[in-house]
Amino acid sequence: MTLLLAVVGAVLLIWALAWIGINAPASSVVRWAKWIVVTLIVCGIVALLATGQFRHAVIPGFLLIPILFPWRGTRWRRTMGRGGGGPGPTGSGSPMTFKEAAEILGVAPDASDEEIKAAHRDLMARNHPDKGGSPWFARQLNEARDVLLGGKG
Repeated sequence: MTLLLAVVGAVLLIWALAWIGINAPASSVVRWAKWIVVTLIVCGIVALLATGQFRHAVIPGFLLIPILFPWRGTRWRRTMGRGGGGPGPTGSGSPMTFKEAAEILGVAPDASDEEIKAAHRDLMARNHPDKGGSPWFARQLNEARDVLLGGKG
């Protein structure tokens, strides 16, 4: 009976994931996939800890670090990190990549021009320097928009 429930659950999970993959935008699929992976790893860790196998639970625990903390290796870390000084008027000095620009605006790399402009407009409305926001962050938002729109923004 337990095996039957597990098989039915697996079939329903596969069906749900296929439906999400077909009908959802790419950014939603990636977000769901990350949450599913994290959930499976956490369930595995809990199961290992429940059976008293602490040593075996440590390795999957380390697998969660890059999933739960993806910003540790991005532009945000390099500009705000231990490298000194923090962000200045010129930023980090390295050009922003397409992926970094999409992360900053919170859009999928394959987002349309309208989605990019709407995300930029929304973030600028909430973080504009005239409304108490950071001038550095406003520059980052503008640079991200320009990178994603290819300079036509």
